[in-house]
Amino acid sequence: MKTKDVVVNDVTYTIKEPTVGVLFPILDLMEKDPKEFQMQLAKASIFKNGVSIGDDINNLGLGDYLKLISEVISISGLGGATTLPNV
Repeated sequence: MKTKDVVVNDVTYTIKEPTVGVLFPILDLMEKDPKEFQMQLAKASIFKNGVSIGDDINNLGLGDYLKLISEVISISGLGGATTLPNV
């Protein structure tokens, strides 16, 4: 699996490629509820100090979130399959 360290506002996050077991259960959300798909994908793919960011993602500033989700989309190979929904 691919990983990438990303520094956002002096905080290092590790972006991990999602496994099939993580991605397949939420894949239907990509069309039905893109915002929820993006959130679930981010929660499963962004790590801080070795721990999944989980619900702490809700405490990120929007600019930080957008930088991180861009890396998540890229590392997951979904760059051509999905776009960021209008928030």
